[in-house]
Amino acid sequence: MLKVHPNGYWGPYRVLHDNLVDEQVREERVAAEALLVKTRSMFERHFGHMARKERDVVLAATTSQPMITMSREVPKQCPACGSQGWVAGEANVQGIAVHCAACDLEVDSKLLFHLGDLDEDVVLDDDPHHYVDEPPVDEDIYKGR
Repeated sequence: MLKVHPNGYWGPYRVLHDNLVDEQVREERVAAEALLVKTRSMFERHFGHMARKERDVVLAATTSQPMITMSREVPKQCPACGSQGWVAGEANVQGIAVHCAACDLEVDSKLLFHLGDLDEDVVLDDDPHHYVDEPPVDEDIYKGR
């Protein structure tokens, strides 16, 4: 956190700074909406012709496992199609990437903020420090030397 008041830091450029930030946020919102429209269309093209029961069975099989791999993945409802998507992260899951196999939605951390609660922390059952605080692996032992 900046310990200087923004007016003192930016001076006469504060208005320019604020306008550029607003413009960037608008561009990201438009990109997120365009992505949702595209993936909803893809979902409809792939699954719109199926009967509800048949579609539910296919989606259950399609979305049951994450297609992205990081140290942690948790299921989360896809904001585009409503199917089960996956949010992935490192050590804790504070949305780094999202993927939905049903509609092909793929989002990185830049746009997550604009897609609902996908960037919120996900509470894990075990302690994430268990994975972070482990001592480094001795390469000699690891490589059999």
